[in-house]
Amino acid sequence: MKTEISLQSWIRYYWVGMLILLAVIYAFTSSWMLRMLTQRAEETIRKSVRIVQEDIEDALEISDSFIYESLYNGAERTVTQLYYSLGSETDPIRLLEAQHTVLASLGSIVSWSDMIDFVLVYTDRADGMVWLETGTEGNYQARRELKELLGTMITGNAKDFLRRYMVCMCPQGNYMLRVLKIEKSYLIACVSEKKILRMLSGAQYKETGIAFVAKEDGRVIAASGTVAGVLSPQQEGTYISVDGKQYLQTGYVSEQTGYYFGMLTDKQSILEDMKVFRLIFFLVFLILMILVPAVSALLHVYVGMPIRSIADSMARIAAGDLDVTVAEQSGISELGQLVRSFNHMVGRIKQLKIEKYESRLEMQKATMQYLQLQIKPHFYANMFNIIYSLAQCRDYDTIQRISQSVVDYSRYMFRDAAELVELKRELEHVRAYMEIQEIRYMKQIICEIEAGEETFGALIPPFVIQSFVENSVKYAFSLRESNRILIRVQVDDAKEYLWIRIRDNGVGYSDELLESDWKHIGESEHIGLTNVYRRLCLIYGDRSDIRLENESGAVTTIKLPYIAVDDGANEDV
Repeated sequence: MKTEISLQSWIRYYWVGMLILLAVIYAFTSSWMLRMLTQRAEETIRKSVRIVQEDIEDALEISDSFIYESLYNGAERTVTQLYYSLGSETDPIRLLEAQHTVLASLGSIVSWSDMIDFVLVYTDRADGMVWLETGTEGNYQARRELKELLGTMITGNAKDFLRRYMVCMCPQGNYMLRVLKIEKSYLIACVSEKKILRMLSGAQYKETGIAFVAKEDGRVIAASGTVAGVLSPQQEGTYISVDGKQYLQTGYVSEQTGYYFGMLTDKQSILEDMKVFRLIFFLVFLILMILVPAVSALLHVYVGMPIRSIADSMARIAAGDLDVTVAEQSGISELGQLVRSFNHMVGRIKQLKIEKYESRLEMQKATMQYLQLQIKPHFYANMFNIIYSLAQCRDYDTIQRISQSVVDYSRYMFRDAAELVELKRELEHVRAYMEIQEIRYMKQIICEIEAGEETFGALIPPFVIQSFVENSVKYAFSLRESNRILIRVQVDDAKEYLWIRIRDNGVGYSDELLESDWKHIGESEHIGLTNVYRRLCLIYGDRSDIRLENESGAVTTIKLPYIAVDDGANEDV
């Protein structure tokens, strides 16, 4: 069986579904927007980091261009000759001149580039290690530490660890070095981590984040903030946790230096672009939360209650109560029209029911009258035949007696056939009819009646018993034997049905009649029996029944609903 759900439940399910759908849309949209914002921030930061990284590489390589493009201030010697003199020149004047030329070129490099903090030149001479340097007083201590560290590496067995680009970690801070070997000399351009991080900070997204430089394995060399752990390039484009906060890791691995330059961007700064979206969504959600109970209440009052009223009224109509109307309490025009149409329909059904009932009564009355008229000619033909026979015999006493019986019989016959009569009146009528038949057949036919006093007040349609008695007289009579008709009337213990049995000792009903149902019995042959059956159907419907059978003659059993009146004057028949 299909499960039915009320309108109010559907409305409630609808709003719950809408809220769930809204939550799903919010989660999906938030995830999509976060992904889009992350991609946009990642692309922007990566481009900025790459530009900064290229600027750092350019700053470190600028010393190469100055050296190889006559940064020795117009000296007649080539760069190779100049740096060869630093390591091999024995003439103090020429050596001093070469050193002065190199220092001038180093000063030009530092003054031209804001990135380069200082430049060192190391020369390995036979008479001892020589350092040339240029820079500011502020980085003097850093230069000293680097010279000691690099000198140890150069003079020791660690020369193989010198690379084109490298990072040296000193107590004064970390420096990125550009190392260039010319003849016996090493030119080293130094950039401090502060300047590198300052340049990287220019790639920040909305001025928030942590700039960092790391080795290829992810170990952090320098960072503008506290960073614990490693920042591997494999984590590129993902959110990592730093001090309990989420940061987007974005960077670029330099092909020149081999170091990983990058930026950690606070996730909250990226999510700031979603504030407007979240605010709008919150307002929409808040409005929906307010509208849900309000709309549900309005729908209940203006839709649910009228529909419920219509449903209740339809249930009452189905139960047979047509005195119902639905109040027009809805403010919705369509529902108001529906209610008005429903009330009009109920009124019209009630009117049609009354008209149909009246029409049915008229039809039943006309049918009963027609059936009664069908019975009367049949009887009177037999009656006049009897009177005619008596008149031939000049039996005037019998004619007087039969005439009185005919008068009594006729009074009963011409009553309204649509009304029910008491059983005792029907039996009196049968007695009058049989007195006429006894005179006709010279007492060769006997009719016995067995009925208790409790049955005399039962109401039955007129002519029911008389029709079957007449049928027995017509078909069971024989001059060769005594003809007997027995009428027995009983009521069941529950006093629900009245049973009437009419038995004769004739030849019985034909097989064709017994095998046929009442709808197919020919009216021309058994007009009296079919009329009785049709009258009972009109009056009682399927609560009555007539059963025909043979048992040493014809046996007719009639079942009628037991309807009794108590007139206090029941008489024996």
